[in-house]
Amino acid sequence: MTKKLRSRSVVFLAVLAAWAASGAALAVDEVEPNDPVNAAQHLVIGTDGSVQVQGVMGVLTGTATRDVDFYSFEGSAGDVVTVDIDAGILANGTGVDTILAVFGPNGANPLYLWRQNDDAGLPLDEGSFSKFDARVTNFRLPVSGRYVVGVSSFPGSFIDVNTLSSGRISTHTDGSYTLIISGVTPSVQQINIIIKPGSTDVAPINPKAKGNVPVALLSSTEFDAMDVDQSTLRFGAQGNEASLLRCNKDGTDVNGDGLLDLVCHFDNPTAGFQVGDTEGMVTGATKGGRLFEGRGWLKVVGRK
Repeated sequence: MTKKLRSRSVVFLAVLAAWAASGAALAVDEVEPNDPVNAAQHLVIGTDGSVQVQGVMGVLTGTATRDVDFYSFEGSAGDVVTVDIDAGILANGTGVDTILAVFGPNGANPLYLWRQNDDAGLPLDEGSFSKFDARVTNFRLPVSGRYVVGVSSFPGSFIDVNTLSSGRISTHTDGSYTLIISGVTPSVQQINIIIKPGSTDVAPINPKAKGNVPVALLSSTEFDAMDVDQSTLRFGAQGNEASLLRCNKDGTDVNGDGLLDLVCHFDNPTAGFQVGDTEGMVTGATKGGRLFEGRGWLKVVGRK
């Protein structure tokens, strides 16, 4: 492993550990339509390696209807993943008898059926009232890439990602469920930053100087800088330096794209820049728990 990769791993693990200690997790609602598979709802994995989805199979009232829900996530080779349904069948015996399938890359097939389960059986896991809740445990991802979780209901097991074994309606075809995916290495979102916004040249940094370094975190269509959990922000030569002093209360459109950016101020000595450094790195997480990092150009001055 190269020095650069080791440094990045240290940065990632430092931010991840801080968030894991705070119990950060992501919980989202199902968004329809998420069927067929090319309309799968993409899930962002939280900093604890999991995501929880509150979904509905078919309808909650009225005439029962056959339904399939698809969710996608990005996983890394070697992740040991568990996909679990809770509270499909309720304590009173009503609800949906779920079936789970996990599809993912296998050679030329991007949606190979790797694992499937109808009934998890006994003993019951925490959150389930019935052995009929589905669960796929300890699936070791063979390669990095996009994986898809399919949720169906008995007796409609998956033959492939486009075909169910049966379209028959049963007494447990419809109902609400909680889907939990865990054991996934969280992905890190890349963002743009500007060190010392307003400068007409590459930002000069004097490591011996006291004071602060302003850094603009730029919003985009994929990233809202105003949604940052400021307590997680780190900035410096490695990106794990606890140098944050404060962030401006209000957003500013730094780059003129019509989106509000967040300008934060970091302690210059704590940032730890040295001769030879050519970029600074910001790491952190959003309020929803998604990790991000950004790099900006700089030049070290004031030393021979």
